Amino acid sequence: MIKILLILLLIVFVVYAIWYYSIRRKAKEHAIPIEQQPGHQWTTEFLESKRQRTDPLADNVVDQIMERHQQGEINRLFSIIVQDDGTLPPDLPPEVRDYFEKTADLPPWADKDLMALGQQMYIRHGVLIGVLLSFKSLPECYACAKGAMVLYMTGRLNEHNGSYNAFSRRIAETAEFVMYTMLPGGLSPRGRGIRAAQKVRLIHAVIRYYLRQHNWDATQYDEPINQEDMAGTLMAFSALILEGLELINVQLNDAEKEAYMHCWRIIGYLMGVDEDLLPNNAADGLALGHAILKHQAAPSEQGNVLMAALLGFIQTLSPSFIDPQTNVEMMRFTMGNELADLLGVPPASQPDIDKLAGRVRLVAEVGEVLDHTLLLAMLIQGVSRLLLEAQIKYMDPNGRLDFYLPESLTKSWGFAQPERS
Repeated sequence: MIKILLILLLIVFVVYAIWYYSIRRKAKEHAIPIEQQPGHQWTTEFLESKRQRTDPLADNVVDQIMERHQQGEINRLFSIIVQDDGTLPPDLPPEVRDYFEKTADLPPWADKDLMALGQQMYIRHGVLIGVLLSFKSLPECYACAKGAMVLYMTGRLNEHNGSYNAFSRRIAETAEFVMYTMLPGGLSPRGRGIRAAQKVRLIHAVIRYYLRQHNWDATQYDEPINQEDMAGTLMAFSALILEGLELINVQLNDAEKEAYMHCWRIIGYLMGVDEDLLPNNAADGLALGHAILKHQAAPSEQGNVLMAALLGFIQTLSPSFIDPQTNVEMMRFTMGNELADLLGVPPASQPDIDKLAGRVRLVAEVGEVLDHTLLLAMLIQGVSRLLLEAQIKYMDPNGRLDFYLPESLTKSWGFAQPERS
C-alpha cells in the first residue's frame, strides 16, 4: 500500500514538474522584451485628459435603468450586482443582458501561457501579496486625494454608522476579488474572476450615477471614478505590488513580472479601462503608477480618515502578540515615509523601521529558497492557497463574494442590502 502511494506521489510530482517548466518556458517565449515594446510617455496632460472620461458602456446601462424609474428593475439590477451565485436571471432587462454578453470576452491579445504563469506566481506569493495590498496598495490609493473623495462620499469604505463590520466587508471584498481573478481558472471563459470584474464595473457606474445626482463637484474633483483613477487602482494592485515584492527581496525573473502584469492588463480591460491606459509591460506599468501618484497625491481629510480606518482594521485583526507599533512600522516601510506622513500615519523611528524591514526580508528570502526547490514549491503553493482562503474566511466568515453597495446608495433608491448569512 505504501509503495502504491509513493508511486502515485512520484507520478503527481513528475506531472507537476513537466507542467510547471512547460508554462515557464512558454511564458518566457511569449513575454515581449522591453526593448521591443517601449513604454508610454505618461505626461501630465495625458493623465489630466483621462480625468474627464469614465466608462460609457457601463454608464449607459445604469442610465437606461435609472431613467425609467422602475423600482423593480432597479432592485433587480442591484440584486444581480450583489449576489455572487454565478448565474443571471433569464428575464434580465435587455440592456443588462447585452452588457454581460459584451463584456465577458477576453481581449484579442490575451495570452493563455502568460496568464497561467501570472496566476501561478500569485499562488506562490499570495500571502505576501495580500500583506502588500493592505500595507502598500490601498494606502497609495488613499493618497490620491480626488479619488479618496469618491470613497469618502459614498461610504464605500467608511460607513458613517458602521465601523469595523462595514470596513471589514470592504477589505474582504477587495481580497476576494483579487483571489477570484488571480487564482487559476479565474479568467477563463465564465470564470468567477470575469463575472467579478463585470459586477465591479457596474458598481462603479452605479456610484457615478449616484454622485452625479447628489451634487458631485466635477469642477474640483473631475469625473467620479474616471479613467485615471481606475488606472491608478489597477497599477496599485499590479505594478506597485511587483515593486513591493522587490522591496522585500522576492526575486522575480522578467517572465514572471510580465506574466503577472499581463493578468492585470486583462483585468483592466474587463473593468473598462481605456486600452491606451494599459501599460505595455511591467516597467511601463510601474512608470504609470508613479506618474499617477505624482499627479494625484495630495493631503486630504478624506484620505486621512480612510487611512486611519484601514490601520484600525489591521490592528483589530492582528494577533495579540503583534505590537500595534509594528503595523505602523510596516506601513512606513512599504509605502515610504513621505506618503505615510501625507496620510497621517503615526510616527515611527527609522531604526525600528529598518529592523522590521530586515526581519521581513529575511522571512521572504527563506521562502524564496524553499520556493526554488521544486518539491517544496508544490507544498508551499498548497499551503499558500489554504492560507489565502483562511485569510478571507477570517475577515469574512461567510466566505462568499457578495458585492457590497454603499448604504448611502441603496437607501436613496429604496433597496435593502441583502444580509450575509
